[in-house]
Amino acid sequence: MLAMTWRLSSSARDLVTAGGILLGFVLAMLAVRLLWLRVLGPLVRRTETELDDVILVPLRGLVVWGLLLLGLYAAAWSLDTLPWTPRVVAVAAKVFGIAWLVLAIWTALRIFNGLVAWRVRAAAARAGAARDITHQAVLVRKTVNILVLALGLLYVLRIADVDISPLLATGAIGGLAVALALQDTLSNLFAGLYLTVDKPISVGDFIRLESGDEGFVEEIGWRNAKIRLWANNVVVIPNSKLSQSVITNYFLPVQEMSVYVSCGVSYDSDLQHVEDVTIALAKQVMQAVEGSATDWEPVVRWKEFGDSAITFVVVLRVRDFGIQYKLRSDFIKALHRRFREEGIEIPYPIRTLIMKPSPSDAGAE
Repeated sequence: MLAMTWRLSSSARDLVTAGGILLGFVLAMLAVRLLWLRVLGPLVRRTETELDDVILVPLRGLVVWGLLLLGLYAAAWSLDTLPWTPRVVAVAAKVFGIAWLVLAIWTALRIFNGLVAWRVRAAAARAGAARDITHQAVLVRKTVNILVLALGLLYVLRIADVDISPLLATGAIGGLAVALALQDTLSNLFAGLYLTVDKPISVGDFIRLESGDEGFVEEIGWRNAKIRLWANNVVVIPNSKLSQSVITNYFLPVQEMSVYVSCGVSYDSDLQHVEDVTIALAKQVMQAVEGSATDWEPVVRWKEFGDSAITFVVVLRVRDFGIQYKLRSDFIKALHRRFREEGIEIPYPIRTLIMKPSPSDAGAE
């Protein structure tokens, strides 16, 4: 009777101890939440960047729920007088292991999804840049979430002593089949990710394709990119082909660019006079055309003695690539008019044909 009473009192003391331990951890959990709400939270919200919110909020959840799990674990193992059998101990260890794994996966996914959303918002601050990564960000986020959840489920099954070898074998075969079936799609997907991360082109850039077509980048999707040509038509190019093409980006490193205008004058011309007239006119035209680099000193470079003219090239400069066409057009018209006024000849191409008489013509003579 005394032994039973002692056992009951010991069990009661253990329950009180376990309850006290659990209560202490719950109070610590509430203290952490209160500290966040009153002190840390307002400080984090007042910072200029959102990155600390993205990382610290999930970590706050990890700390709070981690304290609760620690409290349950410490309270459970403080009950020494309970009849813990090896099987019960093993099951309890597995339950706590699964709980810690679920908490870790949940925290990691919250941080990852928050970072993706933060990256998209940061890109939205730049004109047109958000569309560069929106489609890829959504697809990458869903793909990573599915992979992490699948791997987490497999690890949970492993903790629960479930044989996952058949699942792994089936998944490997299925993954290989899917990869072969979606080879082109996956190639375009990863090429789109490369274009988004490395940024050889961005939405809004004016580019020249390897085929010679020129246009503005309208969209970079997860499968293809859309280029709007000057004719207002849209060319759709798979990302895999675009990433392997030679592309001229007129917006990199800056939009300011040189404009080249070729011309030729007769062999009787005074080349120094031609050069002086051309440079003076180039300065006037660049001052008149808005968007030209007015601080640029035009340059004349003689190229070669051609078949019918001495050729040269005039180097102009614009700050906005779209102005190059107007500047070139206005300069050609003005140069043609000025050369006429100065008596400088732009010769026509000349070809001399020598007709040899045939034998019949020679006999007739």
